[in-house]
Amino acid sequence: MRVFSLFLFILSSACLALADGVDDRTTPSHYLMGFLGQGQLIFGSQDPRYGGGILFGYGRPEPRFQLGQIPAQLVYEGYADETRSPGAGGESPNETFAVGVLGLSRWRWPLDKNGNGVYVDLGWGLQFANQATIDLDSELNSTPVLGFGGTFKSGTQEYMIGLRYLHISNAGFKKPNDGQNELLLTFGVRY
Repeated sequence: MRVFSLFLFILSSACLALADGVDDRTTPSHYLMGFLGQGQLIFGSQDPRYGGGILFGYGRPEPRFQLGQIPAQLVYEGYADETRSPGAGGESPNETFAVGVLGLSRWRWPLDKNGNGVYVDLGWGLQFANQATIDLDSELNSTPVLGFGGTFKSGTQEYMIGLRYLHISNAGFKKPNDGQNELLLTFGVRY
């Protein structure tokens, strides 16, 4: 709860720190990111999968998603990940490989004049895995996503680190629909 309160304080402070001038937070850009994480045993999930992957993204300004004075980007991401399970619900240990696409809104708040700041992501996508699992009885799944993190400038490069919650499920098209809930640490560069 303290971390969430601190995060809200930082976001509130950042809103007050918005300055006039050229704003490069939403210029067209590319992203290269890695991620590591583990499935969380919440909302019916049984499988404590863990793994990681890589994603490539492209973002462009999207004025329709702007929140007051806070600009937004529409970001398109494509990713590949591999996860492993120690076994759950009577299934033996297994591995899956998945590819997916995400479309998300990225809002960015500056924290200082050097361009360091925080961001929030909200979006949705699709994922295709090479096999079904105890929590995912369909290979094609829906993937709503929510994330937040920090940005750190170094010359013309901008580095990002954050947390992302990715829910993977068949969106109720097939029963049961337990789904998988992954908490991911993301790290990468915007260029």
